[in-house]
Amino acid sequence: MGETENLSPLGGMITVSQIRDGRAYMRNHLSANDYYSESKTVVGHWHGKAAEILGIEGDKVTPEVFEALRSNRHPGTGEKLTPRSPKVAYHDFVVSAPKSVSIAAMVGGDDRVTAAFDRCVVRAFERLEEAACVRVRGGDFVRTENVRQTGNAVAAVYRHDTSRLLDPQLHTHLVFANVTWDQQSERWLALQPKQMAEESTKIRGEFYRELAEECRKLGYGITQEAGTFRIAGIDDSLEKCFSQRTLQREKFESRYQATFGEAPGKRRVEQFIKDGKGAATRRFQEEYQARFSKVPDEKMAAGFVQDWRSSKMSKAEPEQVREIQRRRMSPEQARGLDRLVTEAQVKISPRTTNSAKPVELKNRAAHGAQSKSLAGVRRMKKMIKVNAMINAHPASLMAIRLQQLARKTKHGTQRRIR
Repeated sequence: MGETENLSPLGGMITVSQIRDGRAYMRNHLSANDYYSESKTVVGHWHGKAAEILGIEGDKVTPEVFEALRSNRHPGTGEKLTPRSPKVAYHDFVVSAPKSVSIAAMVGGDDRVTAAFDRCVVRAFERLEEAACVRVRGGDFVRTENVRQTGNAVAAVYRHDTSRLLDPQLHTHLVFANVTWDQQSERWLALQPKQMAEESTKIRGEFYRELAEECRKLGYGITQEAGTFRIAGIDDSLEKCFSQRTLQREKFESRYQATFGEAPGKRRVEQFIKDGKGAATRRFQEEYQARFSKVPDEKMAAGFVQDWRSSKMSKAEPEQVREIQRRRMSPEQARGLDRLVTEAQVKISPRTTNSAKPVELKNRAAHGAQSKSLAGVRRMKKMIKVNAMINAHPASLMAIRLQQLARKTKHGTQRRIR
């Protein structure tokens, strides 16, 4: 994606990219259905305190509103928002689940985990929004990096569940428009995301802790790891089945070592991850020529540039993608994952594991409700009868009550004697 620039050193859980143009970003990267099936789209929604001010909080993201904010215009009136037209259109914060969580949710089919992920993302979004700032430019702060916190933002929120290589990858794009309402100056100004990016380290830790606790409450065992966690029972071998990009990167690093005699640096690896085929080929040719003072032939370039970031989406329906993912596992791994998910669900809802019991309980409850209903009808009929007696024949009613009391007294005396 030539229009983005990665600002985050974090990787993994929260990454931050600047969307400089963004003209096709919604269509190509957000609405595309998790990088598969061009016939389906993901629906995003606007969130944030600034979205409330703009009157779009909770609304579905439409191309018209996305384009308005990209162009620094009010989505309702069309008026210019910030005094200066910013060079950056959006800031994309991507919140990702650990691989084991994605596997349980998507391959294991546990929708409870997906819902838990969504809840934790909401809290992460609120914390990021609280760190929203504007740059202070006037007076003594001209040409400084001083900022003032506004605590409000507007973001298009899209949740995806699959990578371009069809690995399960539960992640949500929080695409912040480059605008925030500054209460002090009472006007719209460009969003300064630096503090949000810095706070994301802390927010990442809170997100992991909360998501781990959510998974624990859903019946899963949790294994703590450095800076993250894993669902117990989903080991490295299973995760490797669904880490196609990681395998590609490892092969790239091996080819790079063999070709240039040294391991690629972190920046070079990031370039490999982002480059399309043309960019990757040109980069290798320039790199090779700079190192060996000669241009590599086509065969050598093709041997080196084996994997790249495709600009095209794979075409498949969600059901087909799930089948592809399931086939990557061995039969033993598939049975183990299904057993893990089932056992977690049983821990929380043991009654739902036996199909006969819920029916029995349901029938019993229905029978109890029916009995109560019939008893109520009987009481109502008796009350009607009693009221009629009181109104028409009070003396007869008194006689009946005296007879009833006499029988109760007699039976009570007999029980005591026995």
